[in-house]
Amino acid sequence: MLVGAIATGVMVFMGAIAPVSAAQSTWIGQLPRQTIVVSERPLESAPITLPPSAEQGEIANVRWVFQTDTPAPTLKTWLCHGQLCLPLVRARGETQRFAGRAASLPFRLRFLLPPGEHANGNRVISSGQLIVDYRQ
Repeated sequence: MLVGAIATGVMVFMGAIAPVSAAQSTWIGQLPRQTIVVSERPLESAPITLPPSAEQGEIANVRWVFQTDTPAPTLKTWLCHGQLCLPLVRARGETQRFAGRAASLPFRLRFLLPPGEHANGNRVISSGQLIVDYRQ
């Protein structure tokens, strides 16, 4: 009985001095429809900016999903935040690579559809979302 009381007292004491974690929020942004043309250089999307309520926040996790109008096996894609660009190997995924970075900087997507046998014609990023979990 005494051991249980001591353990409870220690837990209460530790809870009293433990730091309070920051509140976490999630923002979902729609990716703009974009036509990707065959090119030697990447095409950059318009900035994807979090709302003003997130400006003082810190990124925890980022998820993305996008679709092309037709299959695009040679399409190369990067998710960029400031100067940091992460190559995306799939049209759907999640990363913590941007964790700790300021939520006030906009995201951008970069697309490259290089010339070649599988790169005939344009591709359209028809829909997509960027989902950012951040802490205040």
